[in-house]
Amino acid sequence: MERQRQQLALRLWRHNQRWGRFVAAGTAAACFLIGLSLAAAPRGEDVHRADANCRVCHTADRATLNSNPARASTLLISNLEATCNRCHGSEGPSHKTGMKAAMRVPSDLPLDSHGIVTCATCHFMHGESNRFGDFLRIDNRRGKLCLSCHKISELK
Repeated sequence: MERQRQQLALRLWRHNQRWGRFVAAGTAAACFLIGLSLAAAPRGEDVHRADANCRVCHTADRATLNSNPARASTLLISNLEATCNRCHGSEGPSHKTGMKAAMRVPSDLPLDSHGIVTCATCHFMHGESNRFGDFLRIDNRRGKLCLSCHKISELK
């Protein structure tokens, strides 16, 4: 009888352990989603419009940028991150920017002319496509965008 009581207590303890992990994971996910929903929307002038002043973000004028669109993504002002953060700084969690890429980055995720990761590395800046949401360049379902550069072991 004592052995049965111990086995029952052990089963209940294991059940509570699993339930506790489930509740903790659910709570963490809920907090993350609430944080995203409470994050501020962009503020300030919309510099992503087709008729916006290109020199807010670029070191060249519209004619120069249009003459070589491939090079335009590297003709960026040195404090681009500060410029992005003036409007988007409180929008929620994101990848660290403003540092040199420490690993190989696919060509469809452009770095600036000095090999620095910027907001434009992962996000379209001019509304080119929004099929993945948040103007992401690569679909991030199942972490595909993150895994373009990072190993899964780095993300845990």
